[in-house]
Amino acid sequence: MKNLIPYFTLGYPDNETLMKFLKVIPVNKINYLEFGFPSDNPRYDGPVIRETHKIGNKNFRDDLYDEFFSYFHKNGIKMYSLSYYSDIKPRFSEFIDYLQARNFSGIIIPDLIIDYYSEAKDTIDYLNKNGFEYIPFFSPATPDKIITGISELTDSWIYYGLQPSTGIDIPYELDYTTERINSLLPGREITYGFGIKTEEDIKSLMRNGGSGVAIGTYLEKMLEKDDENGFLEYIDKMRGVLDA
Repeated sequence: MKNLIPYFTLGYPDNETLMKFLKVIPVNKINYLEFGFPSDNPRYDGPVIRETHKIGNKNFRDDLYDEFFSYFHKNGIKMYSLSYYSDIKPRFSEFIDYLQARNFSGIIIPDLIIDYYSEAKDTIDYLNKNGFEYIPFFSPATPDKIITGISELTDSWIYYGLQPSTGIDIPYELDYTTERINSLLPGREITYGFGIKTEEDIKSLMRNGGSGVAIGTYLEKMLEKDDENGFLEYIDKMRGVLDA
């Protein structure tokens, strides 16, 4: 089964709406969940997701989410944190302990190999030693040497952004982009995100060897509108496209 990975920023658009949507997620139609822990400076996210961080920071209530983390874990859904190293660096080990205590499987750290490259190997080694997945995030702007070098440090799946950040629309050639990452990382589980716009995009990505897709900006807009029916219909449609 190809992976469908919804993304949510914790605390957005408000806790009541977020929890309502988390309760109705059909766990038989998704594989992983990605939770954004609000950042003061989510600089590698696009304008829509940056706004969710700003609002999420005001609303974040740690005590509200544990029941959902437990529920998804019991239903076999792997959970991943998206967190900025600039936020968690001063309390890194404590934050990883926090995630592991809540049954998270791993972490995506967008700024680690960009702004803190000299610390990346030690950080990834620490995660490996603690049995916690580090999910590399790459984009077409990531140099080949960094893609191959960082990927050698982890056996996890790869998160590949088709755009440099969410909500940014830079022209790209889908076949060339997927051919490049496949040639650099043959046989690896590669999930695509950032810039997936149509069902045909998803079909092409899967035909070209993709293991799944992550959906964020589109879903967050549905939460903002409190469009529960549209949300469920979209998840159902994406599952059908991936299964096809």
